[in-house]
Amino acid sequence: MQLTNGAITKSAAPLPPAALANQLAAQELEGVDLETFDLSAFVISAMVKDKSLKVMANDPGTQEVQKFLAQSEELFKLGEKFEFEVVERGHQALYELLASIYGLALRIEESAQKDKILAAIRTELKDKHDIKIQANSTPIAAMVRFVVRTDKANASRYAKVLSVAREENLSVVDLPAYITRRGGVSQTQETESVALAKKTGDKSTKERTELIREFFSLMGVTSKLDFEFEGNVIVHNAEKEADSQLSSFCVFVAHHVNGDKYKMISANDLGKSWEDNLVKYLGKGMPNNLYLLEKGIRNYKRRLSLDPSQPESLRKELERQLTVPMKYRQTDVIEMDVSSDTSD
Repeated sequence: MQLTNGAITKSAAPLPPAALANQLAAQELEGVDLETFDLSAFVISAMVKDKSLKVMANDPGTQEVQKFLAQSEELFKLGEKFEFEVVERGHQALYELLASIYGLALRIEESAQKDKILAAIRTELKDKHDIKIQANSTPIAAMVRFVVRTDKANASRYAKVLSVAREENLSVVDLPAYITRRGGVSQTQETESVALAKKTGDKSTKERTELIREFFSLMGVTSKLDFEFEGNVIVHNAEKEADSQLSSFCVFVAHHVNGDKYKMISANDLGKSWEDNLVKYLGKGMPNNLYLLEKGIRNYKRRLSLDPSQPESLRKELERQLTVPMKYRQTDVIEMDVSSDTSD
């Protein structure tokens, strides 16, 4: 992957989630001049709106464009209808089938004749359908394979979903809504692995968000584009925010009229939790490596401390902050061969 500032990530052999995260973070440093690394380059390009793309009402091609847009809208509506009537209803029918399989499997699991029932299922599959299942298969795995006989891959996916539901002690009646809430079969079967990766990455994600927040705050303090707003600021999510979790920004929503003219709709204090999501979204293109992020912020502070147009008090404060040692350590780039063959 090529980052805007020249950091290159190389492909490597598959690794466990935690090791892979460490390697990718290290590889972001490769090819980067840490002394000149410009973090603002990840933001400025996204902030500039290309006005040349606007289609003016008196453009000769506007009617032709609008015709195609109208036809596209009609196709969109057909797509919505198909999605609801065919796809969504098909998914719901599948989830209800899985709930029925799940319920029967739980009953087998609780039965005193469990071993005999599973043996009969194995015999039935082998003798009549030429399908073999392991002798130690769980009731869930056996029942899924008994019902889903023509597609081994799908049977494996469904068994994984029901096994996750079993581990979470989910009731039969709640299963369809549970799968829907988790984003479907493909998402539900990955719940365990995603949870493991999330557990190891939560701290790093929070620290990355705070670094991006610090950078945006610094850009705000030193911005030359200021204005006064006399309207009310709408406070969102206030009842869920602790005093120690104050938001940093005010989000303005405006309607674009034409050219450089905008009309204000509302000013919003989103609260810390919602604002975190916005900060992460706006900084989605920034490096994941915490050391590289912190280095970029320090480079930005150094440039500002040397900028005579900034207030003297701010420049001195930035100079003081730069005397504090960096919090994050540099991660060495891990060299790995794609091939596992270590012979000469």
